[in-house]
Amino acid sequence: MDILDKTSLPSFVKEFLFHLVQKKRKSSTIRRYIYDLEDFFLWLHTEKRDLTFSTFANLSSTDINNYFNILTKTRNYQPRTTKRIQIVLNQLYKYYDNQGLSKNPIQKISKIEVGEPLMMAEDFLTEQEINHLFTSIRSYDGLSENQLKTRHLIVNRNEGIFILFLYYGLTLQELTGIQMTNIHFETNSIDITNSKKLRQIKITPEHKQILYKYYHTIPLPVRPRYHEDDPFFVAFDFQRGTYRWVYDNNKPKRLTNIAIQRMIQKEITRSGLRKGTSAQHFRNTYILKEIEKGKTLSLLKEDLGLKTDLSLNKFFQFASFQKKSESVLKK
Repeated sequence: MDILDKTSLPSFVKEFLFHLVQKKRKSSTIRRYIYDLEDFFLWLHTEKRDLTFSTFANLSSTDINNYFNILTKTRNYQPRTTKRIQIVLNQLYKYYDNQGLSKNPIQKISKIEVGEPLMMAEDFLTEQEINHLFTSIRSYDGLSENQLKTRHLIVNRNEGIFILFLYYGLTLQELTGIQMTNIHFETNSIDITNSKKLRQIKITPEHKQILYKYYHTIPLPVRPRYHEDDPFFVAFDFQRGTYRWVYDNNKPKRLTNIAIQRMIQKEITRSGLRKGTSAQHFRNTYILKEIEKGKTLSLLKEDLGLKTDLSLNKFFQFASFQKKSESVLKK
């Protein structure tokens, strides 16, 4: 493997890396190992002035802890990054441990607690990105002749899905689980089931109209039956140009999580938004906007049907940090 020839790591480390290559590890994994190990052995050379196997094999847990302290306290590495390096070193020591050639000092070191990763601006959508996406969904620009034939049949469905993620904070599982028994067009409300717990969301008349239009776009013979347990969001057959029906169950075919994820990817790509944007980004944005409106943690937890505060704490931390940053910029 060319990448092993280019690194200046000691020969005993290259032997370990070659072992990983033989185990069919991905080249990206090998590169990450090399990157982390080169940094470690640079530290070792500075610290011990020696890169022999004997020096490496006889390092104590105190020595290793000193290295980790440099990573966390001097370089300000995130716990997740330090833990990754700890895993790499542990694998190297285990390789020679199994041959009876060294004693693993990593075993005496406490596991690094990663905790919840901090939220970043990239975890949310800007108002500009949101407006751009909805404009793109409604636009027919750039569609092929075949796509143009059926686009009008799925526009309201796709837009309705994004609306429920972005303005009501639904999860992917909650959205695919919506049945016609949960839909109440007459009261502008939808029942949402989460871990067998039922809650009701109120939707705006404007959003209700989009969902209602989608519902009536479905041809009557394959349309979900009102007040029955048919799925609300239905899969579309692009070859036949209509919504799908499962005759074995005598019901419309439910739109699956995977199908929704693919739809999101296609709409994101078409709109030119950044790659990797997912349903979670829309839910994240909903949560942040609710916090910015002044909603308390307990109320937000109730609105989302959550059992604990844990998953929301990082959002409040980000909102607080963002508020402080804006305050500093105004001065």
